[in-house]
Order: sequence, then structure tokens, then C-alpha cells
Amino acid sequence: MKNQTARGKRFAIKPLPALVALLVANWALAAQAQEAQDKSANPNQLQTVLVTANKRVERLENVPESISVLSEAELQRNNVREMEDIINITPSLSLASGTTAANNAIFMRGIGTVSVGIGVESDVSVIIDDIPIASQFQAFRDQADVARVEVLRGPQSTLFGKSAVAGAINIVTKPITGPIVYRANAYYTNDHEWRVGASVGGKLRDDFGMRIAVNKSDMPGNFTNLTTGGKVNGSGGKTIMTKFEWTPIRDLKIDFTPHYNTQENSRGVTAVNGFYRTTGSAAAGNLVTTPADISTAYLNGNAQLPASLTLQGIDPYDKNNRNVRRDFPTGINSSTFGTGLRFSYTLPNDATLMSISSYEHYKAHDYRDQDFVDVPTIARPGETKLTVGNNQFGTYDIRSKTQELRYVSPDLGKLRYVAGLWWAQNEIDRHFIRGFCVQPTVCSASSPSSPTNYYTDIYNINRAVFGQATWDFYPSYTLVAGIRRNVEDSGFNYIRNFYTDQLDRSTFVPGPVGKDQFHSAGNKDYATTGKLSIQKQLNSDWMIYAMTSSGYKGLAYDVTSGLQAAAAFPVSPETSRSYEIGTKANLFHNRMSLAATIYKTDFKHYQQNTSFVLPNDPTIYTQLNSIPKVGTRGLELDSNFLLTSTWSMNVSYAYTRPEIIDWKNGTCYQDSTNPAIGTTGLGEGGSLGGWNRACFPIVAGAKTGVQDLSGGIFPGTPKNKVNIGTNYDYHIADRPFWAFVNANVRYQSEYQTNINNDPRSVNNAYSITDLGFGLRENKDTWRLSFRVNNLFNRFYIGNANASGPSYRAGPTSSSPSITVNSWVPPRDVFRFYSVRLDVKF
Repeated sequence: MKNQTARGKRFAIKPLPALVALLVANWALAAQAQEAQDKSANPNQLQTVLVTANKRVERLENVPESISVLSEAELQRNNVREMEDIINITPSLSLASGTTAANNAIFMRGIGTVSVGIGVESDVSVIIDDIPIASQFQAFRDQADVARVEVLRGPQSTLFGKSAVAGAINIVTKPITGPIVYRANAYYTNDHEWRVGASVGGKLRDDFGMRIAVNKSDMPGNFTNLTTGGKVNGSGGKTIMTKFEWTPIRDLKIDFTPHYNTQENSRGVTAVNGFYRTTGSAAAGNLVTTPADISTAYLNGNAQLPASLTLQGIDPYDKNNRNVRRDFPTGINSSTFGTGLRFSYTLPNDATLMSISSYEHYKAHDYRDQDFVDVPTIARPGETKLTVGNNQFGTYDIRSKTQELRYVSPDLGKLRYVAGLWWAQNEIDRHFIRGFCVQPTVCSASSPSSPTNYYTDIYNINRAVFGQATWDFYPSYTLVAGIRRNVEDSGFNYIRNFYTDQLDRSTFVPGPVGKDQFHSAGNKDYATTGKLSIQKQLNSDWMIYAMTSSGYKGLAYDVTSGLQAAAAFPVSPETSRSYEIGTKANLFHNRMSLAATIYKTDFKHYQQNTSFVLPNDPTIYTQLNSIPKVGTRGLELDSNFLLTSTWSMNVSYAYTRPEIIDWKNGTCYQDSTNPAIGTTGLGEGGSLGGWNRACFPIVAGAKTGVQDLSGGIFPGTPKNKVNIGTNYDYHIADRPFWAFVNANVRYQSEYQTNINNDPRSVNNAYSITDLGFGLRENKDTWRLSFRVNNLFNRFYIGNANASGPSYRAGPTSSSPSITVNSWVPPRDVFRFYSVRLDVKF
């Protein structure tokens, strides 16, 4: 073969023996390279943390904004596998759990988007290797081969576009570097969760490298379904991540990154863990809560559904109850295939011109047992015997394409900048069926099982031009300014009927236009967002900065089962404006790093379900609309310490105060201690009977109402959240390995979980401690780890308002209601043990 230079030679496929020889040679060089790296690293200093928050590689301490970084070592120590694990150890993040993973929501600094419809984008964007995912819930899958996670707090719309109105999570997978390295890992727990993974990556030759990672996992679940004897509330999946890097000519690098994932998730199953009734008078101050008599309780007041049947074998008074009865699955099964293609060309002035393209196709089937029991709960038309269950199911089909052209100036000089063009197209199809109604029965949404059957699709096409510059305009002073101009074209189609036996789209017969058929297209929205900060380097160790930034999220559509004609319009875009003052320091000769931030962010036209009325209709409907204004303010601290050359610690803290600033027509909550008086339906103090005392009807004759929630708590986030991690290594004399011990403690205070500010919907404070220990070989070629999660077996509730069955104290629909608590367990609500083996060669 003709000799070629190291830069500029073309890749040629070698015969198999030559390729094997090349792999063996790289394998032999790997140990030498690792040894050289170990000798060059300074064990008495913290490792340098690099981030790409400004779409260029920078040192974390030089970036004037609030960023939290989870390193590969921290991810490994905490056995991070899913997005929930990342949220657990990041104080600025919280999770709102939905009925399935498709309805989960990530909150950042107390703000996130809770919606069951496909027409609403999330407030927190998730980006994987420079490519944003179309719908946030697609991120709730195995996070494989991750090098680091950057949590970019505050509006990030200037560089990362729409749906980063509250912040962004930037996930960076492992790069292709050095000689070929092989890795494998295996993980097992005493409650039968297991994971296995393997990867190979490195340079096959100077102009070509690759990385292939394969993972498989399974967590059976921590609830037992007495109906089947199996476990539920688990998850598992298979992931293949591949990277190919080719330098065909001098200064041009091409990266091709296909990936595939399948996920099976049975989370969302709720278990009864509270069964009581409240009696007495609130006015007299003698309310009494006592356990309800299960022998006189009936599901929905139906005489055919006594609790002795529907809760057979279940103790509903046990707050730790882990038994359920289900005859239909709950969860979501999905598959994802996608690929990215990046061209990077280094110009003569050392600037970089990049083209980043992507395509991803996500398909999913979701299910939910809507009556929460394993016996029939619905009678067929003309019959009184219950023969049908109340179930819901559907499909998602999401196709996403993106294209970015980016120019990155050289890193040297007083002026550094990035500029680019952006294009993206998302197409989302949804089919959903709930309840039971067969033709030719006359059904409506008010029928016993609220039947519905709808098809809907959403599209949006986004175009933008953006730029951001960093200018060292005066010694020790730096100015950062960025701007983005965005235009979006969006629309939707929606057809519906109430016949749940129509499963074929080709024969689907929708209801009338304007009631069950809606269409909107060509809705254009223009927006400009920006960022401005000034930074002062006080000395070689300290810097301070002040920043303001704005965020934008596009038009939204309420394409859910309760769609009304009055709500079939685009909901106004959501915008944000943030102000932030912070400092960063690198102290004691790089043995301690510190970042502190004070911020305030206001959101206008926050996209959320709100209440409204239709003309000549006393019914108050709740559908997607806008809350005029919400906001959040707080304090964030991130610190890392190298206490000795073998003992490190990280401490992060978030004080978060989200609030509803302006919402006159907020939703009410039910209050059985507020009785109706006379025929007006008004209870004590003139409020609406059966609802909280601040609730009032919008129009005369309404049976439900609204309340002024201005100044109320925006739910979902504790006021205080702390995470502390530490790791200590000890070299065993005369042995070629080290012992290590690590621990992680996280704490969060109580928090409100419902936007209606129901005082009963508050999760208690809790702290969880995890302890790990093990052995590792000198050069880390193998590592054996043991871990105890939830060391002190602290019980806590992750979702206080999980939906569950409704019971009445008597076999009629008008019998007194029984308060039923239901819960979905967090992964570590009960103590469990794990062992993990990592090998590298």
C-alpha cells in the first residue's frame, strides 16, 4: 500500500489478518498510554472540568453562568442509569412523575411542564451530543456510555433554541481517543435488578477511529401484582451506541453516530396505602379522621364491587403496601433509532466550520389500567352485570430532523465568537383510546368510563439564526453577548369519536367538525431571545459575573381527550427573563472549586391547564391555556474539594422558591368539610360547596369553580435540596490494588405537589444515604464495587397525588366518599444492595 502522511491519508479497508494485527498492537499500547497518563496527572489537584455550554470547549470556571457538571466518575459511583438517577443527585432538578414515563416532567429551578398532550413542549431541553431530542419524555431511557452531564441552569434559548426556556441538560457521550480500549461491566442487586454492558473504542489508525457500546438492563419492579404474581413498576432496555470518526483529507473530520434503544417501562402502577374517612364540622373545629371500614366500602359506590373483592389480599391501611391487583398493563414500551452526522473543517485561521445533521424515529405503545383493579368494572350496553374493564392505551410516533451550520472562531484572541443557522422539523402522531363504548351505543365523554378514541398529529418547523461573542474588552473584564432570531411554523390535525372498538384508522369515523374534528396549520411565530453578561476576574483565583438572559417556547396546542371548540386554538408562546449574579473560584492551588449563584426568573404566559367557561354553559372546563405569570428565585452552590490526594468531596445545594405571581382563575381542590348551603351551592363563607373555601363560580349555576392563586406556591420543587458525595482511596501496602469507600447523602425539604395548593398534597421532607466500598487495581483495569442504597431504610413518598381508585362508604354513588391515598414508589424507597464489576483492558 502506498505510504501516506498522518494527516490527509484516506481510509482503506485492510484485509482481516492485518486488521486483527492492528487491534492487537493497539491493545498492547493501551497499557503504556494509561501508565503515561497516570504519571502525568497531578494527584494533588482537582481535575480540569471542560464544558460546551457556549458551543465551544471551555473550562467550567471561566464560563459566566450557573452550570452543574456530573463527571463520569460521579456517574459511575452512583450507578446512574436513567434520567431519574441524574435528577436525584442534582439539587437544581426535580421530577414530576406522571401516569406513565410519557407524562414525566423535568423541573429546573422549580419550573417545568406537566402535560399529557403532545402539543406542548417542555420547559427543559435535553441535548445529547449537540442534538436536542424532540420530546422530553424520550430522555427517560437508559443513558449509556455517558462521559459527563452538564446541567445548564436558566434560559438557554439563545444557543439551544426553543424549549430551553427554563434550562437545558447537555449529555455528552464518551469520545474516541487514543488506542483501542475494551471495557465491560456487570451489575446486580438483591431485588434482582441487573445490568451488563461492553464497549470498545479508540483509534484504529491515524485517520479512523470507532466506538461501540452495548448495554442491557432489567429492573423487575418493587410492587407485586397479586393477579399475575409478577413484579411491576420496573424498567429495562437495550442500547447500542456507535461512533465512527474519519479524517478523509487534511483538516476535515467526519463523525457518524447511529444509535438504537428499546425500553420497557412498567412504572406508574399505583398502590393503595391509605384508607380513611373524615367526619365532623370544620366550623366547630372537631374534624376527626378515622380508618374507613373496608367491609362497608365499595369501588365507585357500586354494589357489585365491594372492597373485599377489589382489594383482596391487600392491606389498604399499610403505608408501605407494595401489593396491587391489575388485569391490564400499565407502562410504556418504546424503540428509538437515530443517527447524527457531523462535518468539522478547520480553516487556515484555526476557526472551525461545522455541519451537524440528525434524524431520529421514536415509536412507543403506552398502557394504563384505569380502574386500578383486576375485575370487570363496566357493564355492556343493555346489561347490568359487569363484564368489561376500564383500560386505556395508545401509540406515539415521533420523527425528528435537525440541521445546524456553525462557525466557531479560534480560541485565541480577545474576541471569540460562535455563529450559526438552525433548522428542525418535528412530526408527532398520537393515537389514544380510553374506556369502553361500542357501536351503535350513544356515548359521550360523560359516560361512566369517559370513553374516547382519537387520532392527532402535530408538526413544527423551526428556523433560526444565532450568534454569541465573548470579548475581553479590558484587562480582567469580559463581556458576553448573544442573540437568536427564531421563526416557527406549526399546526395540528385532530379527529375523535367515542367508540373504543374502532381500532383501524382506515375505517375510523369521527364526529362532526367543530366538535370532534379540528385542524390548524401554518401558524407562524417569531421570537428574539438574547443573553448578556459581564465578568470581572478579581485575581487568578476568583471571578464574579452578572448576567441576564431570555427564553422562548413556541405555540402550544391542547390536543387531548377533553378538547373543546373554544380551546382549539394555539396557546400563546411562553417566554422567560432571568437575572443572575454569581461567582466562581479555584482555590488552594486547585484543591477546591466553588460556584455560587443568586437568580430570579419570571415566566409569562406559562403553558398550563387552566379553567374556563363556554357561552351559555355553566360547566367550568379545564384545558390547556396560559397562566399569566409565574416566577422562581433562589440560590445555588456547587463545590468540590480535594481534602487529600486520595480523599475528595463534592457538595451542592439549591434554595428554590417558585411561585404563582398572577393567576386569577386558578383550579380549586375538593374539600368535603365545606358543605353546600341551600340551593345556591355555596358553602361556608360564600364559597362553592364541596370545594375549598376560596373557590367561587365563574358564572351563576356552575357546580365547580376557580380560585385566585396569585401569590400561591408553584408546585413540584422543595425549598431546600442538598447533595453531598465523598470518595476515599486507600492503597494497601505491598498489594497491586487500592481499597475505596464512598458515600452520598441527599436531602430535600417538604414541598407542595399540586398546583391548586391543596394543603393535603404536601410531600414530607426526607434524606437518603448511600454507602459504597470496594477494591480496584492500581491502573483501574478492574474495579469491584459494593453499594447499599438507602442505608437507613428511610421511607418516603415520591408522588403524594398518584391517582388511584375511588371508594364510597356504601353501595350507592351518593354514599359518603372515602379518602384513598395511593402511591408510586421511588426506586430506592426500600433499602437494597448491589455489586458491580468493571473491567478495562
